[in-house]
Amino acid sequence: MRSKICLIPLLIPLLLSSLSPLVSTSAEGMVGSRAVGDTFEGGELGESEYGDEWRSFTIDENRILSAVGSEGERFIPTGRATLAISRLGVHGVNGTLLGTDLPDYALEPRPDLSLLIIDGDIELSAARDSLASIEGVVVREYISPSGLVIQGTPMALMQAALLPEVRASLEVPLAMLASEPILAVWVDDSSGAALQGTEVRIEGWRDDVKSTVPDSWILADDFGKELRGDVAGIANMWLNDARQYDAGRWEGRLSGVDLAAVLAEPALGWLRPIPTIGFDNDRSRDHMEINTFQSGNPYFTTPLDGSGEIVAVADTGIDHDHGDFGSRIDAKVDMVGDGSTADTDSGHGTHVACTIVGDGTRGGYKGVASGANLYFQAMEQDSTGNMYSASINYLVNTAYDNGARTHSNSWGSQDASVNGQYTSDSEDVDDRANYYDRYYNGRQGMTIIFAAGNDGPDPGSIGPPSTAKNSLTVGMHQSRYSGSPDTVMSGSGRGPTDDGRIKPDILAPGGYIRSCRAQEAQDTSGSSWTQQWYMEYTGTSMATPNAAGAAVLVREYLTEIALRPSPQGALVKALLVLGAEDIGSRNIPNNNEGWGRINLENSLAPSGNRGIWVDDRSVMSNSGSVKTYTFEVEQASFSFKAVLTWSDERGSRLSSSQLVNDLDLEVEAPDGTLYLGNVFASGSSQVGGTRDTVNNLEVVLVDVASVGTWTVRVKDAGHGGSRSQPFAIAISGNGVNDLRPDPTPVEASITTATPIPQVGESVLLSAHIENLGNVAVENVLVHFKVDDNLIDSSTINLNPAEISTVFWYWTPTNAGNVTVTIEVDPLGEIDEIRENNNIATKIVGVTTPGVRMSSSSSTIILLDSEQTATSWQVNITNTALIQTNASITANGVQRQSDGLSFSWYVGLSETGFILDGGQSALSNVTVIHPSPPDPGTYVISLTGIDNDNSINFPYEIMLEVPDLAKARVSFPPIVAVSPVLQTNFSVELFNEGNADIGYNLFLDSPTGWQAGFTDLGAQPGAPSASSGAIVRDGSLQVGISVSPPVSMVRAGSNLSLNLHIISQTENSESWTEVVNLRVGVYEDLEISLESTVGMLRPDSSVNLQFSVFNEGNSDLTLTPSI
Repeated sequence: MRSKICLIPLLIPLLLSSLSPLVSTSAEGMVGSRAVGDTFEGGELGESEYGDEWRSFTIDENRILSAVGSEGERFIPTGRATLAISRLGVHGVNGTLLGTDLPDYALEPRPDLSLLIIDGDIELSAARDSLASIEGVVVREYISPSGLVIQGTPMALMQAALLPEVRASLEVPLAMLASEPILAVWVDDSSGAALQGTEVRIEGWRDDVKSTVPDSWILADDFGKELRGDVAGIANMWLNDARQYDAGRWEGRLSGVDLAAVLAEPALGWLRPIPTIGFDNDRSRDHMEINTFQSGNPYFTTPLDGSGEIVAVADTGIDHDHGDFGSRIDAKVDMVGDGSTADTDSGHGTHVACTIVGDGTRGGYKGVASGANLYFQAMEQDSTGNMYSASINYLVNTAYDNGARTHSNSWGSQDASVNGQYTSDSEDVDDRANYYDRYYNGRQGMTIIFAAGNDGPDPGSIGPPSTAKNSLTVGMHQSRYSGSPDTVMSGSGRGPTDDGRIKPDILAPGGYIRSCRAQEAQDTSGSSWTQQWYMEYTGTSMATPNAAGAAVLVREYLTEIALRPSPQGALVKALLVLGAEDIGSRNIPNNNEGWGRINLENSLAPSGNRGIWVDDRSVMSNSGSVKTYTFEVEQASFSFKAVLTWSDERGSRLSSSQLVNDLDLEVEAPDGTLYLGNVFASGSSQVGGTRDTVNNLEVVLVDVASVGTWTVRVKDAGHGGSRSQPFAIAISGNGVNDLRPDPTPVEASITTATPIPQVGESVLLSAHIENLGNVAVENVLVHFKVDDNLIDSSTINLNPAEISTVFWYWTPTNAGNVTVTIEVDPLGEIDEIRENNNIATKIVGVTTPGVRMSSSSSTIILLDSEQTATSWQVNITNTALIQTNASITANGVQRQSDGLSFSWYVGLSETGFILDGGQSALSNVTVIHPSPPDPGTYVISLTGIDNDNSINFPYEIMLEVPDLAKARVSFPPIVAVSPVLQTNFSVELFNEGNADIGYNLFLDSPTGWQAGFTDLGAQPGAPSASSGAIVRDGSLQVGISVSPPVSMVRAGSNLSLNLHIISQTENSESWTEVVNLRVGVYEDLEISLESTVGMLRPDSSVNLQFSVFNEGNSDLTLTPSI
């Protein structure tokens, strides 16, 4: 067993041991760089006034072990509410109820978007699958609990609205796409003039399938219609000084005042002002105290120092040749475009980076992970001293691509009005954390850390991006003086977020942190102490790199000591929370400290007989899934703690709730008492309560765990996302007796190179042996038996969770079914967790010389109702080692469901073969059948014959015939329509498919005309309808109405009305029929007298003048008479 000794003074910020109570402190400060100061009513304390106390602990390779779970019995989740709650209001089957009044122009609908309300009793994954089958539509956003915002062509949106999973299809108003600051100005000024010249960002839609934000895209439906989006095009149209700051994202100054036109662009997914992230050293100076606190620990003697790890820091700039970084800066990248990465203003970035990776060369102030390498991203513009808000998407992607697996961010929004909000920056954090934690796609995990900011102590004072679900959001606790370390500093940002999530996640020391001073820094007045090479800052800016350093050490432990490759960022977060200590009064979780302050010893080297079990190689794929873990507690009177975290799929800036995949943590005591995640009182779990539907971090802490079997369950209570959700779980307990190996054969892995070996043939057989236990095991004896006769044996070594493959060669001696047995530890020499899982068996058929038949596609699904012939390609193989004559015969067709035979023609392209040993030959089998056949599975029986040895090999190929649609429409060659009145006519829709089938119907009207269905649609005149099921070979009269435009159309004009038909079958088919319309004659005259007639004398005459107006639609020849 390997072990490492770690000596750490009680002063270090990771272990957070108590310091002498001297004075109370308070902190307030700034958002942006997250650096603040504290006031202190008293004298100055020198370094000599605090002692160096020591604590030693052993870092043991077997302290963090694999938790082995099993798939539990599925459960039926509670149904969702059939509504969606967005940032604008509540949307349900009866329409939208706005939370605030908005003007009509802000409520104009986006024609390319719909908000679908999915039936609460139907899985969202089922609705997503149905939508994926419709060409020309894509899901853009999830709005909890049952809303999906989709984008598509008009026809595709209509198809989506008709899906059985959809209860309502609602309009998406333009206001939904404008951020709060933009919307507030627009509501007060309909002209939009007040926004002209505003610095804004136009953000395109995310492609969740490809995990990108594309610059341009095309959606094409089944009817040849397209919807296009081009972010660059609209940016250059609507912005002055337009510049691209990331893929699919542009910024610049609004050039026009027609905000509605901007928001109506299909490529636009979000419009917001450019966020302000900055800092103010003068403000820091007002709140600083002269004192010292050492960043990191110069006495951290263990090799566990971050070596081999790369940490990314995004901050102002860096003094790369300070000396404390050595040659460990892998890259320093200019994110602003000013050509500089220097730290010329406050030196904030150098101080932060050195807190993580500084080695103390210039004077002993050593960083937490002093052996780690650094990838630095400079975000400050030297000419102004302002920080530039780079795309988080780009920051994290480039850091990961350059090897960083921890990303530290001591900055955030300076705009207090957005505190608590979930913005598109928060989405970026969640999207990237989820993307890189998908271990099943070969990704290696990423821990993204953000400062909680310094706008405390008011509730809801954490700003974005720290409001992200998947970030490790760090607040700060007092580091020295009275009350340390069990006092949350006043300025530390507080939760909750707007949707009620617990933030911060954790606390780290943030007061009076000494770290590197940038030599080129021009304004270090915000520091509370300074000398040539070091200075002192206070704030969550300083707490964040301390937490980042701890995360680096946790990851180093997992990869190098526990030998767990590519741990999820969620697992690193879980372990930090697992070891966290409640501070002050027992009241976790709360929105001041989250789950407590970091205690790295608890996370990596718990005292006593405490073990830690983790699993970050499991997923939840749909609602109702359960993963179960069991532990035997053999010592009473100690605590039992479980932490579940998952990097959830991104939420939506449009939604009021951000949890997408709702997992639940349950812990069941030996007596059946059930504890739910996050149901706490007085700092520990309580019985009862309701499950957490808000947070993606859940904890159960039982202060006194009884002896017996403890069961931990992870349950998928609501899967709103589009893919499987990985999770991480960490469990700690005293006397949990699972520190044993458990080698077992994997039954499903027993394979022979030849599926049906023949007598006398040497066959390679293999099987997997897996160690389900938590410690390594050596010299494991494995027996290979056939029908209880020992054939061979092997000896292997296995690490925890390792799978090894064993191989043997075997020559069968008898034909027929034989039992192959793989037995691990047959002599019972290993003390295992389970002794009843050491044997795996498989029945293997052994054949004598003969022939074998096969096909790469033995089952064909008929998809074309017009098709009358189907062909297969079959192989016949000589399984013997000598030449033989072989043949194939066809034996007829039967329907599988009832055994009924059919006299369909079955033809073979080849029937006779001369085959050498092991040789194969091909023959094409063609079946002639009706078009289409009745639904069902049809079995075509074939026989392969070894003529020389009189051995037959029966073989079957199958034709699967689903419900196949075939529509035909009968209608007049020309339909006369009135130019002034609604014209009604009917067409006859014939179902010539092979079953009772329904069809969705859509009408494309001629320009200016309005066509609809008179009796099938949701209401008379609707352009879409459903036929309902039409019996096979039956028909339906479909009434259609055509209403003319307001302007007169000339008689004899020829028009086209398109009738689109889509079958309601699993594999839908579509048809388009063109109904020819001809405008009829409408004659109408208006005659008016233009002359004025006075009094006429007898025998007088008068000339009268009339005006005649032809108000019809055809030429008229008139013969006036009186």
